[in-house]
Amino acid sequence: MGTDLEIKVIESNPSKAQKALDAAVSEIQRVEDVFTTWRDSPLNRLNAHAGQGFFEVPEEVAQLVARSLAVCEVTKGAFDPTFASVGKLWDFRAVPPKLPTDAEIEAALAKVGYGKVKIDLEKNRISLPSGTRLGLGGIAKGYGVDRAMAVLMEHGIQHGVVNAGGDLKALGTRFGEPWRIAITHPRKGQKPVALVPLSNVCLVTSGDYERFFVLEGRRYHHILDPRTGRPARGCISASVLAPDAAFADALATAMVVVGPEEGLKIIEALPRVEALLVDLEGHVTRSSGLKAKPKKAE
Repeated sequence: MGTDLEIKVIESNPSKAQKALDAAVSEIQRVEDVFTTWRDSPLNRLNAHAGQGFFEVPEEVAQLVARSLAVCEVTKGAFDPTFASVGKLWDFRAVPPKLPTDAEIEAALAKVGYGKVKIDLEKNRISLPSGTRLGLGGIAKGYGVDRAMAVLMEHGIQHGVVNAGGDLKALGTRFGEPWRIAITHPRKGQKPVALVPLSNVCLVTSGDYERFFVLEGRRYHHILDPRTGRPARGCISASVLAPDAAFADALATAMVVVGPEEGLKIIEALPRVEALLVDLEGHVTRSSGLKAKPKKAE
């Protein structure tokens, strides 16, 4: 998934722990194989079929696309997997970096819009219009974390953490105390903005520092605003707490797009969801449920 993976478990039986860890890593790799757009996958085969009517996909793909569309509704399109229709114009690995033209972006934006996606969950099939592509990078990593944690639990693990590049799920406790996770400021080194105690909950952080290039003094990052086809200008960092990592992942992406004012309205309307957002000026804003919970680092 183009990121680091760290899995920790607390288990007195070393053999049991190792089997659980190996199985969890294998599950993450399996999820990547299903949802990657970097090589052949069920998702890429769906994209290749755009404009040709309904295409049958694995149930897992249909379900995650359906969940993605639900988040589209909640965020009013700030999260939208059809962003990939314009995202294909941006190459954050190119040397030297090159910007797509305004005309290219405008043409591709005509293919963006979650309302264009038709899904039949009974038959696990999806229809995309010609030129429309799905990219699930804003939710699939969190889904992979959820799946890895489910596998750990299937192996009898009661305490552990799965962390895939900032998509984190905490199970149980760390020797009787909550797992304590630091949220760092993306522009101020490693000094934590907050230390959050976690148990049986997910914390996902997204931001403009993950994949980006600087051209003529301006930063261009990989989280695109589906409405403009350009890098989002809402937040430089968004951390979301939610019961499952897939939902938190998608919401964190949306928060980077919309920014604190609009973003916190979305967060406050959702049960069991909290957020800590860093705006473009570096100011930190917390949702109501986090204002008293995280302890500021000294």
